[in-house]
Amino acid sequence: MLQHHAAMRQPAVPGRHPGTSVATTKDQSIRLKANETIYSEGEYALAIYQVETGAVRIYRLTSSGQRYILSFCGEGEWFGLESGKVRTDFAEAVCDASIRPFRTNQNAVVPVDLLHIALTNLAKAQHKQLVITEQSALKRVAAFVCEMADRHPEDPEFDMMMSRSDVADYLGLTVETVARCFTKLREKGVLCLKGKLQRVVRLLDRNALIALTT
Repeated sequence: MLQHHAAMRQPAVPGRHPGTSVATTKDQSIRLKANETIYSEGEYALAIYQVETGAVRIYRLTSSGQRYILSFCGEGEWFGLESGKVRTDFAEAVCDASIRPFRTNQNAVVPVDLLHIALTNLAKAQHKQLVITEQSALKRVAAFVCEMADRHPEDPEFDMMMSRSDVADYLGLTVETVARCFTKLREKGVLCLKGKLQRVVRLLDRNALIALTT
C-alpha cells in the first residue's frame, strides 16, 4: 500500500485494524499501478488527495464482503475527505494513475475549499441514489455513460478506464447485465466501443443518450 513513499504510523484505533496513512508534502505526486490501494477502512485520515492522471475508485465492503463502489474520481477531482479522523472506506487506483496528497493537520494549508468538496460529493451521492432507485438497468448504464461523457464535454471519444465489474458494482447490477446494456446502446446507434477491453467509448448520438436517462 503505497510502500514507495514516506508514511507515518499511528497507534491502533480500538475496534479497528491499524493502518498506515500518507504523510507527504503537498508537492509530491504519487504514481500508482492499476488496483493499487491508496488507503483502507480503519486507517487514520491524515490527507486528502487530488487526481492528476488516471482514475480512482472509492468503495466500501458490506458485511458479506461484497464491494460497493461509492464513486469514481477522475483528473482534477478530490477524494479522501472524512467527517472524522478514521477512514470509513477504501480507495484504489482504477488504472495507472498519479495523485497528489495534501495533509490535513492543523498546520497544513490545503489549496481548496473543503466545504465545496463536501457539498459536491453530497450532490453526486444524491444523484447516484436517484439513478439506482428510480431507473431501469439500461437507464442506469446510460446515466453512467453520461456521467463519464460530462467529464469530456468537447470530446466524442474517451476512455472510461473502468471495467465492467467496476461499473456493475457502482450501479448495483451484475456484470452480465452491464454487458447487455452496452450491447443495447450500441445496437441503438448511441455509441460504439473500441479498444482491446472495449472501454473506449465513442459517442454517436449524445442527445439520444441523454434521452435514455429521462
